[in-house]
Amino acid sequence: MDIAELKKLLKAGEWNDIEFKEGRTAVPKSAFETVSSFSNTHGGWLVFGVAQHGEEFTVTGVEKLDKVQNDFLSVLHADGKVNHDVRVTEQRLDIEGKTVLIFQIGENPRTRKPVYLNGDIRRTFLRKGSGDYKAQTQDIERMLRDATADRWDSQPFEKVLLEEAFNPSSLRWYRDRFHATNDGFDSKQPDHEFLYHWGYLLRDGKRFVPIRAAIMLFGSSLAIHQLIPLPTLDVQFLGYGTDEPIPETRWIDRIVCEDNIIQAWDQLVTKYKFFMPKPFRDIDPVTFGRRDDPPGFRVFREAAINLLIHQDYGDHSRKAVIKFFRDGIQFWNPGDVFGDDSRLFEPGEKEVRNPAIAMAMRRIAMCEQAGTGMRMMREEWQKLGHPEPTYKNDRSWKAFEFFIPELDKEVDMASDLMKAMFGKMQQESGQESGQESGQESEVDYRILSILKTAVLSRSEIAKELGHKSVSGAVNRAITRLLEHDFIEYSIPEKPQSRLQKYLLTEKGRRLQAEKKRSS
Repeated sequence: MDIAELKKLLKAGEWNDIEFKEGRTAVPKSAFETVSSFSNTHGGWLVFGVAQHGEEFTVTGVEKLDKVQNDFLSVLHADGKVNHDVRVTEQRLDIEGKTVLIFQIGENPRTRKPVYLNGDIRRTFLRKGSGDYKAQTQDIERMLRDATADRWDSQPFEKVLLEEAFNPSSLRWYRDRFHATNDGFDSKQPDHEFLYHWGYLLRDGKRFVPIRAAIMLFGSSLAIHQLIPLPTLDVQFLGYGTDEPIPETRWIDRIVCEDNIIQAWDQLVTKYKFFMPKPFRDIDPVTFGRRDDPPGFRVFREAAINLLIHQDYGDHSRKAVIKFFRDGIQFWNPGDVFGDDSRLFEPGEKEVRNPAIAMAMRRIAMCEQAGTGMRMMREEWQKLGHPEPTYKNDRSWKAFEFFIPELDKEVDMASDLMKAMFGKMQQESGQESGQESGQESEVDYRILSILKTAVLSRSEIAKELGHKSVSGAVNRAITRLLEHDFIEYSIPEKPQSRLQKYLLTEKGRRLQAEKKRSS
């Protein structure tokens, strides 16, 4: 730090990486709380020789330089004062005829957190804004969980019987994609041998025990609910911007995923296909990219998969949330990113919270190679003419937030439902694909309008639409509306019943009302 930097910081005042102390003749006791808070979060500068008067900071200087410096460093490294060594770089700087002492406190690695004082883990501090705050029990538990050598997802899970532990369709989904992506492996290998080979089953004598990663990836509903008490993912489609007041109706649509990661992804991408740009012909079975290369899908997929594989599933007080705002998509993850923030965009392997889960998804090309995802998302989104995505890696709250801006700029290419969300129900473009999409959406909305006041069969719906018989377009529209829970069966226990009719769901009523208001 030089004089110009110090003057700039004095003018700006204290914040999350700078703390001023007077310390003219002795080390203030609160200085060690700052050491704890900086080393537990992002590091920072601790400056002695500056007094605070209201909102202003004035250089008063340190009178007993050697004493204050030696006392601070000797106490800092004394047994029992601080439980872990911390990185400290000291510096003296003369300014306005006075001398200040500057100590740069580095962030400790995850394996040497929490940093606490006097042998009392309750005296753990975190830096939040311009202050040092005593960590709460759940804050300490998060740091301790991340500090362990054995990762959370590698631990054995024995709360349910092995034969009840897995969802067969999720495991088959994964294996189909694994064998399509990786040559030379026996696709007929029994599931337990496949899982054991890749480390997702442990052998305990004559029996196999799954690890937590296996449950999170392929687990049955029973196993998932025994492992984590909160949903895997909460997805909300909101009808307002990030800078707008929250309306009375907080969201237009919402899905809460309470199953394994594979099922959560399936639910999410199905909803994404419905809301986002059309046409959506199909997905490449290997790369999972859309064949028609829609704007931003690769970026969205990477951000969503990162959310699913890197969150702290051991944190039973918070859940991952994706929010579709009018002006962007926010991905909020309970669990910060390990390592130096400045290296997030650099290529190369990086330490991750759930290595077994992450490797499983990389083996089927569901995410970018290690160390390339953040850079790819930035470059791909900018290529579409948008500002680069933003992120916040919050050590104090142990959370990671990623934001893809200017979602509203893609509205002209989006589905009618997304346009309803933005209040832009303009006509589709004259392109053939756009016309098809608009025609499909129009049939969907007409059916919703018809069912607003009646419960009708397929043939009755077709008649109301002016069709002589049940056409393919009517069948496809009814299937779409059922899949997305806008309508439901009148006899749900017998979907093929000849007496079957259809009625609006509450979600369908909201969409129909939104369409009417926007027309």
